[in-house]
Amino acid sequence: MAARPAVSGVTEPKQQRSRDSFAKVCAAVLELLHERGTGQFSLAEVSARAEVSIGSIYGRVTGKAELLRAVQSQEFDRLDLETAERVSVAGAGAPDFARATTAIVTAYAELLRENRELLSPFFLLGVEDAALLERGRQSGDAGQEVFIRALIAAAAEHDAALPAEKARWAFEVFYSLSVRYLGLGVATTAIPHDAYGWQELLDRLAHTVVLMAAPE
Repeated sequence: MAARPAVSGVTEPKQQRSRDSFAKVCAAVLELLHERGTGQFSLAEVSARAEVSIGSIYGRVTGKAELLRAVQSQEFDRLDLETAERVSVAGAGAPDFARATTAIVTAYAELLRENRELLSPFFLLGVEDAALLERGRQSGDAGQEVFIRALIAAAAEHDAALPAEKARWAFEVFYSLSVRYLGLGVATTAIPHDAYGWQELLDRLAHTVVLMAAPE
């Protein structure tokens, strides 16, 4: 039986040694993405960094584009799970809706900041690669739904009704401001320099979302 494709046409290895080898390749790709802030590197550099032959890499993928898609899928799956785990419960047990909202906003914003070096290159790469763009949108949509459900649950916990559309618009504003502040989608050397720090951003974002999502 032929090997089953794993992600985006990547051949699933049958042996542990092959799996370990490809894990090293993926780790090398992540290191280069973090260092460069873009996808400007070659498979030869990946090969040298991972200490895995070019032939072995081509035994798994057809080229660099497919390798990037595999790495993105693997890492975004991890990020989607972490978002669901951290954001969905962030506001639970807060003494009031405002502090629940602050906890939800902080949890999501911190995830974006922690993963900036992963997200930013894929924002850029998605401009030229429709598959990368679509996978990024899937994660964005999934994160949005987690955020909205968490806000609505927080409102319900404090005996108030929050329409989904109102929560959705609050997310759009929150996400747009977070992305701009973190410079997602720009090279590492071009990160915006804002006049206020991270904690002040979190405070402003939380205040904005509380005002926008205040239950009726």
